[in-house]
Amino acid sequence: MNDNYLSSNEIPIIKKLYDLYLLTHKTIAIFPKHERYSLGEKIETNILEAIELIIFGNTQPKNFKDTYLLKASAKIEVLKIFFRLAMDNGFINETQYFKTINFLQEISKMLGGWIKYLRSDFVRYEDKDNSKKTKE
Repeated sequence: MNDNYLSSNEIPIIKKLYDLYLLTHKTIAIFPKHERYSLGEKIETNILEAIELIIFGNTQPKNFKDTYLLKASAKIEVLKIFFRLAMDNGFINETQYFKTINFLQEISKMLGGWIKYLRSDFVRYEDKDNSKKTKE
């Protein structure tokens, strides 16, 4: 197992997604029945899949992390649209919408920063230094 990863409950972005899921689960309970099992279910599924992708990405070697994180980022963008649809159709009010969007924007920033870090020269140089040490 890779020693360079944090356990899933130590990752701040997972905590944010966990909290978003709890909020969303309560919100979806008040959706009209048909929408609960269509749009509501899609929203919950995307949140859970984003959590999975981030955990999977966290456990990968550095050069494979960004694939999972980019997929998670796409899930977050889809969620923004789904919540907008929920508001525009009257399933949630503006207050609920803005609360969820604030969560999603924070999560997007965290993911973006993590992806940017992984693609930075710092990580590439760090990997080169580590490979030199193993050769010696």
